[in-house]
Amino acid sequence: MKYETLTVTPLSPHVGAEIGGIDLRRTLTPAQVTDLRSALLQHGVIFFRDQPIDFDAHRALALCFGDLHVHVGGDGTASQKVPGHPEIRRQHFDASSRRVSGEVWHTDQSCAAVPPMGSILHQQVVPPQGGDTLFVSTYAAYDALSPRMRDFLAGLTATHDGAKIFDKSDTVRYPVACHPVIARHPETGRRLIYVNRGQTTRINELPPNESEAVLAFLFDLIEEPDRQLRFQWREHSIAFWDNRCTQHKAIWDYWPNVRSGFRIQIRGTQPPAPA
Repeated sequence: MKYETLTVTPLSPHVGAEIGGIDLRRTLTPAQVTDLRSALLQHGVIFFRDQPIDFDAHRALALCFGDLHVHVGGDGTASQKVPGHPEIRRQHFDASSRRVSGEVWHTDQSCAAVPPMGSILHQQVVPPQGGDTLFVSTYAAYDALSPRMRDFLAGLTATHDGAKIFDKSDTVRYPVACHPVIARHPETGRRLIYVNRGQTTRINELPPNESEAVLAFLFDLIEEPDRQLRFQWREHSIAFWDNRCTQHKAIWDYWPNVRSGFRIQIRGTQPPAPA
């Protein structure tokens, strides 16, 4: 694609591109927003380097793409509210952390009736080594299915339960939602697999043993290394991913060092649509 206001450098054949020639501390022009949306739709996740944005700039960037999503479900040590900013989540991990946010392959908040459209993570402090994030394209996973398996999965639905991944607490009620196993992206029209290891608990139309086997196959297919991108953070790097067609996993190999940043999510406009 041709971009008029910025540069786009693909980072892998299936997912991810680095954006240059833009300063996210400044108000974006309509043309810049159009180019960023095009890059996001083409590559699934886009990255920015050396962008020391504050909360106002972070919110302004997200608002260019929709209303802001407020996290549903529990609060715990892996992700914390920011006082006065309900739409911002602090992602801070250090020697005292018992776990980190996103250490299981997932798409954000798939347990919600309408999951967020996208997420923007600004990493302010990074460890001296490690702390990467893996990304995969669920388009590419669907494309890897045989025609007969695509036919079998079409029309099936799956249950997504937030209690599978979030911090456990007797006082918290976690969202539960049903979504199609094979979905269609609302903007690109492409088919994708919409189950994830972190929150999907069963395929509703299959008995438990068959559901478990099919989900295990799909999880492994989605997570195959040949379709992964490994992003190495630097201070004030930003990742903006399309939550509808990608999954990600945080690597916790940096304990007891610190990794700290903030995430804003963009509200989805509709539930995942069956393909």
